[in-house]
Amino acid sequence: MQEQDEVRGNQPTAEPDVKSETVDKPRRRFSSKHLSILPNACTSMNLICGYFSIAMTSQGEFLAAGWLILLANIFDILDGRLARLTSVESRFGAELDSLADLVSFGVSPAFLVYTRYLEHDRIFGLVITSIFVICGALRLARFNVTPHSKQDVFIGLPIPAGAGILATMTIFELQFFNFLRIPAIIIPFVVAITSFLMVSTIEYPAMKKTPQTSGKRKFFVALLLLALVVNPPMTLFFLTWGFALYGLTFSLLRNMLSLLRRFRKKPQPEATE
Repeated sequence: MQEQDEVRGNQPTAEPDVKSETVDKPRRRFSSKHLSILPNACTSMNLICGYFSIAMTSQGEFLAAGWLILLANIFDILDGRLARLTSVESRFGAELDSLADLVSFGVSPAFLVYTRYLEHDRIFGLVITSIFVICGALRLARFNVTPHSKQDVFIGLPIPAGAGILATMTIFELQFFNFLRIPAIIIPFVVAITSFLMVSTIEYPAMKKTPQTSGKRKFFVALLLLALVVNPPMTLFFLTWGFALYGLTFSLLRNMLSLLRRFRKKPQPEATE
């Protein structure tokens, strides 16, 4: 028994395969590095669409400019989805995404609205559209410093939705009201309210997939795709404007109910004899 123990003790113990681990690490880095190209490519396309929209607006192609902003929206959705699917979310990608969003959803729609509706009053038009750009930048900065644990809802209207409001307004007018332009007096109010919603503390649903919402989400997506096939301009118009009004309406109702509760709980003064 002692000899067997000695033999067993003299046998070399299995060492971890250090070589295979060192080979796997570069492979993981290689895979991660190349997969990160996909979301970053979508972000770059988002930025290019924003730039093309500015170029189209400068040439008077307002309909094409509006559609390019909406196309940038699609690339913005894709880059986030791809980053999460491939597990290559990074600080670099987040910063690049914010810069692209500021051009595509801040500068592009502001320039579109200014050139299309407010160019007759240059100073006022520049001031009101500059407010939109500044509020969009503030909205992006606030989102970037918000902890991920608190990102299950959006605080303030997301800047892509704000850009969608201005873009779909232009598209809706050009495709359905060629003979009648939206009164210029309405435009500053639309821009100002949209700017306020972006920097407000109104909560908007983030529409993230959960086990409880997966069935409803599939039904909603199918219904949305059907509506987009039937009538894309009208669907996108009501989708973006409805989303903005949804948060505003529920916020007003919540505040009204809160005031009513406080009023009911307020102690009544006792009658003095």
